[in-house]
Amino acid sequence: MWDTLFGVLFDNRQQWTRYLIPGIVLYMLSVAVLRHQRARSLPKQFKLTTRESFSRMTVDDAQAILKDLTELEFPKLMGFSVIFALFKTYGIPSVSSLLVATGQLANRETASKRTADTGVLLLEFALNKPSSDRTIQAIARMNYLHSRYQRSGKITDADMLYTLSLFALEPSRWIQRYEWRDLTDLEICASGTFWKAMGDAMLIPYDVLPSSKSGWEDGLHWLEEVEAWSTRYEEENMVYADTNSQLANAHLEVIFLSLPRA
Repeated sequence: MWDTLFGVLFDNRQQWTRYLIPGIVLYMLSVAVLRHQRARSLPKQFKLTTRESFSRMTVDDAQAILKDLTELEFPKLMGFSVIFALFKTYGIPSVSSLLVATGQLANRETASKRTADTGVLLLEFALNKPSSDRTIQAIARMNYLHSRYQRSGKITDADMLYTLSLFALEPSRWIQRYEWRDLTDLEICASGTFWKAMGDAMLIPYDVLPSSKSGWEDGLHWLEEVEAWSTRYEEENMVYADTNSQLANAHLEVIFLSLPRA
């Protein structure tokens, strides 16, 4: 009897394995094909099939491409990379000293709320069309919050440009390291086009960039110059300060909120 029972169980397991493994492989192949197909369809969808055509990319095009990346392609890392971009600015003493002085970001009790407030504003103009009332109001609010510190010289143009550069650059860096595919040139161009427009709306000057007078061929060209400048800025200004450490420690719990405490 036991021999018969074990024989039946063994046969059932063999049949179950015979169908399960091919099913999993087929599912993974289907997902891979469809996901890559979506990425390949973007150039035709926006009629931007060559590098020369990137100069025709509008801010609306760029926002639509980035919205798909955020909601469909890389929802986890797109969101986390923006949080990390904010966190990275705490390594600049001129930024961290001001944020500590305001008292809103330097302790655990208020850090999560202020980080959420910033995230809400960023999402408003990232996920809504640039001409929408929600985007316009979010940018106006952002400008209002910065204006008093800019007028007093506590926020420099360089600090503003560096922060903007991280929003444009960090997502592609994280995706290149950890996601299932790299961003295409079209998608990187969309990031450059979108964040340049946001910088324009926030009145951030680009006179430190080589092509500021002649203009940029496209968003990719702007982003390349921003990345080179941003790297130099980090090398010169990212140094230890007590305020850096104070901000970082206050925000560690916010960054790792979704992870088990262990």
